[in-house]
Amino acid sequence: MYCFKRWLIWIYRWRHCRGFGVQSPSDYSFIRYVINEHYPYYAYDDLKKEIPNVDKLKRKKAELLFRIANWKQAKNVFLQSDDDIYKRYITSGCRKSIICNKFLGNESLIVVSALSMDTDNLMNNGSLVFIDDIDNVEGRRIWDKIIEDEQATITFDLYYAGIAMNVAKRYKHNYIVNF
Repeated sequence: MYCFKRWLIWIYRWRHCRGFGVQSPSDYSFIRYVINEHYPYYAYDDLKKEIPNVDKLKRKKAELLFRIANWKQAKNVFLQSDDDIYKRYITSGCRKSIICNKFLGNESLIVVSALSMDTDNLMNNGSLVFIDDIDNVEGRRIWDKIIEDEQATITFDLYYAGIAMNVAKRYKHNYIVNF
């Protein structure tokens, strides 16, 4: 069922593949080399052996978190849930990251579920928020609230998840990305 749904979503979003139409060089680079990077990273095989029984969508999102952690190099990572798979992938992506269960402030990587998140005070300067579970009605409603928030200057809608960033001196922009 996942493969069929994935193809339908891909057909619906085909115009948004690989950064087509993105004018900002930094946003294009993030889409092309972090979100839609298809080459295997150095730890993917080891992590597949270490954590074998993970469904395809969960592993895809975990590998994205690995790439984001590798790109962001955040010292603090706020992980809302006690998800061992996400923890392992994030710490493999950035070994200096410290996973916390409380929000610590600026320049952080924040991983939350749209279904159980508090939308207040998440967007600080330099923080990157990964919002999981936006592919249902309630999650989409919360994601739309985040897009409208003035502090979320750059947002990436990946259908299953969303990424929101607070980047100083940037105009607000929402990208739909075929992930």
